[in-house]
Amino acid sequence: MYTVKQVSDLAGVTPRTLHHYDSIDLLKPSLVGGNGYRYYSEEALLRLQQILFYRELGLDLDRIRRLMGKKDFSVVRALEAHKKALGQRIERLQRLVETVDKTIVHHQGGKQMSNEAMFEGLTNQEKEYAEEAMERWDPSVVKESNRRYARLSAAEKQAMKDAGEALNREWATLIGTNPSSTAAQAMVERWREGVEFFWTPDAEGLVGLARMYNDDPRFKSHYDKVDPRLAAFVLKCVEAYVRSRT
Repeated sequence: MYTVKQVSDLAGVTPRTLHHYDSIDLLKPSLVGGNGYRYYSEEALLRLQQILFYRELGLDLDRIRRLMGKKDFSVVRALEAHKKALGQRIERLQRLVETVDKTIVHHQGGKQMSNEAMFEGLTNQEKEYAEEAMERWDPSVVKESNRRYARLSAAEKQAMKDAGEALNREWATLIGTNPSSTAAQAMVERWREGVEFFWTPDAEGLVGLARMYNDDPRFKSHYDKVDPRLAAFVLKCVEAYVRSRT
């Protein structure tokens, strides 16, 4: 049997997330001791793995619960589907790497790209994101942000991703505390510094960004992987941050 902390360390999810999964009957502990401590068996770990696979593929918790609750649910068939989806993602990411390389050459004054080549490997959803960004923000800001990101090495991009995920996990530990607290505001400051690598938003833009992350399911899902309450808490912290500076 594994304790909540052991499962948290193994799977990279917070104890709050495990408690939430228990509360919505998605992942129940295998045993609850007389002291109230939750314990998880290997079977429970495998179920958690399935949940995280589905989360990685962008499914919300309600849909995952329905899928895994079906009488004819098969772990093997689910794994085969995951493998196929991940294989398709790998192929798409390889095309994206090739597009990034071509774009770097383009920016450096080398071979010019056609308009079609600029979007090779992008899914329809990603194209939609790009179009939305152009409409929502200043196009020159979006282009400059894309240029800065394209110039990062693969290691730098991974480091940025890891830092963002670490920040989210740390932020989640503050859920339920005062959004105006020193600790919560320090999180906002770190988040703002990350945002400013790409652009420097004013107070309205900063709140607007946090609100979009909370309101848009496509962005909220990234926070939901850590804790379903995190996006809303981040928004409250950012609002408090802005209020304290106006």
